[in-house]
Amino acid sequence: MRLFAVTYSYRVSENEVDRYIGIQKRVREIYLGRGCIGYEVFKGDDGLWFEINRFRDREHYENVKKSLDSDPRIEALWKEFCSIVDKEEITTRKYEKIL
Repeated sequence: MRLFAVTYSYRVSENEVDRYIGIQKRVREIYLGRGCIGYEVFKGDDGLWFEINRFRDREHYENVKKSLDSDPRIEALWKEFCSIVDKEEITTRKYEKIL
């Protein structure tokens, strides 16, 4: 089975965690509704948050991304997300499943 994953890592201050989780719940619902096959968020011991979005393959990712880019709800949530994290410190990585 092919799989494509996109990961994001960033820091969220402790006083913004509840707001962050609320944003993530809404984003997750939209992503899954647009075809993303997995959306998970993890909190590390060091205050680093890690998000994994899963897709069938790179083409599926590109199609879902295109759909998300045209969704005004995502644009509004992105602005809200950027108000609580440092956008410059977000690390994004893309992976294709090999085994």
